[in-house]
Amino acid sequence: MWNAGYVSEVDYIYGYFSELAPIRLEFALLSRGISHDVGERPNYLELGFGQGLSLNINAATSSGQFYGTDFNPSQAAYTAQVARAGGKPIRIFDDSFEEFARRSDLPQFDIIVLHGIWSWVSEDARQAIVDVVRTNLKPGGILYVSYNCKPGWSPIEPLRHLLNLHAAKAATGGLISRVGESLDFAQRLVDTNSGYFAQYPAIGEMVKSIGKLDRNYVSHEYFNRHWLPESFSEVSARLAEAKMDFAASASLIDNMPGLGVPAHCQDLLAGISDLALYETTRDYLVNRQFRRDIYVKGKRHLTGAEVADRLEAYNFLALADAEELPLSLATAAGSATLREDIYKPVWTAIRSAAGELISFSKLCETVTADGISRTQLAEALFVLTGRGDLAPATRSADPDGDVAASVALNHELCRRSKYIAGASSLAAPRIGAAVTVGRVQQLVLLALWEGEKDIDGAVWNWLSAQNERLMREGNVLETEEENLGEIRKIRADVEERLLPLLERLGACPVA
Repeated sequence: MWNAGYVSEVDYIYGYFSELAPIRLEFALLSRGISHDVGERPNYLELGFGQGLSLNINAATSSGQFYGTDFNPSQAAYTAQVARAGGKPIRIFDDSFEEFARRSDLPQFDIIVLHGIWSWVSEDARQAIVDVVRTNLKPGGILYVSYNCKPGWSPIEPLRHLLNLHAAKAATGGLISRVGESLDFAQRLVDTNSGYFAQYPAIGEMVKSIGKLDRNYVSHEYFNRHWLPESFSEVSARLAEAKMDFAASASLIDNMPGLGVPAHCQDLLAGISDLALYETTRDYLVNRQFRRDIYVKGKRHLTGAEVADRLEAYNFLALADAEELPLSLATAAGSATLREDIYKPVWTAIRSAAGELISFSKLCETVTADGISRTQLAEALFVLTGRGDLAPATRSADPDGDVAASVALNHELCRRSKYIAGASSLAAPRIGAAVTVGRVQQLVLLALWEGEKDIDGAVWNWLSAQNERLMREGNVLETEEENLGEIRKIRADVEERLLPLLERLGACPVA
């Protein structure tokens, strides 16, 4: 069959993944002092783009030529329809990876990305991915790949096997129905507190967590024929066949010295010189379940002076509006505390820009008086970007075109939110990425942009036409008055907080 064992009966989720944005990939490499050869107008390829939200937003907010393939023709068609609204040309294929690897009409790519693909496809498909990277990624090019990894997923593999067995042998109806029945069966087993479930109590929490997730996501994540968590050493060895060198994590915080592992384990890791052993051991120390890895074809280390010079080219934009910066930081190793004597002055300097861009050099001038070095400032900027407090501004070759394309794309995404939930992101061209905007917020924006006289009423009419209701504190709001009251609260937040942010990001027409 054309789907090769991959779930195609139900649609995949409408997810945006910021790690795939060109500017974020380049910034992550800089955080590790690694060079690349990606220019201002890269050729960019996404393998397995799903509903295409990341591909469309990245194309709208960045210069270059964008390509993508997804074997599911309905997903390819949807992605192409949305792309036409944005106006940026995207070459979209519905080839399998094996078919795509045989194409002779492809350019040399600067960037190839695949998110949530490697662990869920067949061995033949993984080999085709390696073939595409070896043949079509240019020297100095960037590869992003994410995957389920060991040891975090190792105890869970038996649960996945049981869920699939029950879905195939005992459950009835369509896939979503079978998924629900299989999860109910697993919960009954957990409740016995016997054998495997007693030995691994975390499995019970896993079953509860899965039960709360979107059923379409669960279908793709747990009920495919192919599912292969691997260690870093296994994946990196496979990608070495395509001349790829591991360079950095797409998680900026993981790239910072001292933040990726527990403090008492750092000396142990420091004694490991082999990269494959180092990264694999680190995963064991934090029981990692999912890796977001960036590779470069022909890795070259930058000197400290080169990193500093490249940072000089960056401007930054605050995304958080907190006057006092929280000093608690979540990491793979648990919670860490940021140094107040560094982060407080840095945040004060960033906020002094009043929501406008501020350059690295200007920040240096400002915080030097507080005894903060360029190296300390650089690390603070990487950490705050990783946490989502700020973002590096795009250095696009066509910023005006990016804004026009992004505004058109965002209007289309908001228009589609009248009919279906899911795409909770809008393109933000000034940072070359996206910003999270929920469905009802999008409907408020749509009503504002289209000049509706009664904003609250328009939003309620769109939702009630789909027989949908809002929720407050986990409870469904049944009456029209209750729903309109909740919409009024959301509209006030949109007008006071969200809309000014979107205007600064170039994500919507400026009033």
